[in-house]
Amino acid sequence: MKKFKLSREVKIGIVVIVALGMLYFGLNYLKGINIFQPTTYFYAQYERVDGIVPTTPVMINGYQVGHVSEIIFDYTKEAPITLQITVDNKLVVPKGTIAEVYDTGLMGDKAIQLRLGYSDQLMQPGDTLRTGIQNGLMAAVTDALVEPVKAMMPQLDSTLRAINQTVNSERIDKIIADLETSMANIKSMSATLKNNIPGTLAKVDTIATNFAAVSDEIAAVQWDSTLNNIEALIANLEYVSNQFKSTDNSLGALLNDKDLYQNLDSTVQSANALLIDLKENPKRYVHFSVFGSKEKKEAKK
Repeated sequence: MKKFKLSREVKIGIVVIVALGMLYFGLNYLKGINIFQPTTYFYAQYERVDGIVPTTPVMINGYQVGHVSEIIFDYTKEAPITLQITVDNKLVVPKGTIAEVYDTGLMGDKAIQLRLGYSDQLMQPGDTLRTGIQNGLMAAVTDALVEPVKAMMPQLDSTLRAINQTVNSERIDKIIADLETSMANIKSMSATLKNNIPGTLAKVDTIATNFAAVSDEIAAVQWDSTLNNIEALIANLEYVSNQFKSTDNSLGALLNDKDLYQNLDSTVQSANALLIDLKENPKRYVHFSVFGSKEKKEAKK
């Protein structure tokens, strides 16, 4: 009996076919699609299906019962996007069932949840389900922020208008001009200080040198001898003061004896009056002196 022998090309073809089959099966398995399980399909129409792609899971109470097998876009319909939903053939779908799109997590992943109706009548394969979209967390946050933002828009607009008027006002231009002038003055002062600093530092060094010299001279003073001289001067002043207060000497008697002082004052006043009269009536005194000399001459003759 002659053995049947496969050629090399046939073997390679078989291997490729098996590999492709395994790859197809594996990809569908990873997508949650069981290609060996009998299925049926329904349709669902939406205005928009953000995040929905073929193989998007179809769930009932958290359990996957199918997937989105196709997405059809028709411009002529009010809800232009039609999804073909493939589910397990054993699934009983009552009329009134809603295919609702919802978020599966914070990252925005989508899925379709079948909310089964309560009718006794069943949906037939190829029927169109009612649809809905459940707002996820991000949509709820967005909706919560939209109304406050809308309420703030008039205030924000008025604030921006006020800022615009303020920026474009002449007062701002004047402030800017004043700032520019101030900056120019500061630069000028900085340059002046920069030029004068070397001379100022030289003067400071000179003052410090002079101060050090004076300090050395002060330190060289013999303070003990100076203090002794001051004490001696104070003692002498005290002695003189005591002499003025004492009546044992002429100056002290003159200063402390009231009667002597009054007599001396009276004598001074009399001498002063005599001098005044002499100035006013000199002939009175000259007359007596002249007659006196004539009598003496006649007596001699």
